[in-house]
Amino acid sequence: MFLPLIDRLRCLNGHEDTWLVASIDRAEERDVLEGTLGCPVCSAEYRIRDGVVWFGDAPAGRDQMPSSADALRLAAALDLTDARLTAILHGSWGAHASILRGLSPAQLLLINPPLDVPSGDGISVVRAPVAPVAAGWADAAALDRDAGGAMADSLRASLRGGGRLLAAVDAEIPPGFTELARDAEVWVAQLDPAAVAGPPIGLSRRAR
Repeated sequence: MFLPLIDRLRCLNGHEDTWLVASIDRAEERDVLEGTLGCPVCSAEYRIRDGVVWFGDAPAGRDQMPSSADALRLAAALDLTDARLTAILHGSWGAHASILRGLSPAQLLLINPPLDVPSGDGISVVRAPVAPVAAGWADAAALDRDAGGAMADSLRASLRGGGRLLAAVDAEIPPGFTELARDAEVWVAQLDPAAVAGPPIGLSRRAR
């Protein structure tokens, strides 16, 4: 888990929005490999094991071969041209993360990717039933075809104004989004800045 992205993770329990406090047991450069994230409101704890943050059991994305064509589609559709950008890839889209990192300098946060996808080198992995992230901060997101309603809603909520969402062509474009392009398999749409509720809260972290 890329250390700066920890500030963007959130507790899954139903209370006011707050950051999580990191207790780091092992790290390499700016990637946390072992440790615990704790909620200062409800005292929930989430383990980091082998660089993966576990917020609970969740189905992994479907196994598939990494594809240069799909990685290029993600880079172009989500406009991942800047190292300051962060994109969330849900489910099987995470299979293409390593190739995508070769095409784009953006940070990638993978939610429930296929089990053989590792964390590290600009790729962070979480396992969770919904997107455990702050609202209104991600620059882009790719939604797997198998996403349930709660996951889809949480990923849409994670986007900042102007952020891009990619989904299967048969999925409905949600309110507040404007379609930019589509092909036979996917569409990409942009979130209207006026549809965003407000900025994320202030952030803090304590490392041990």
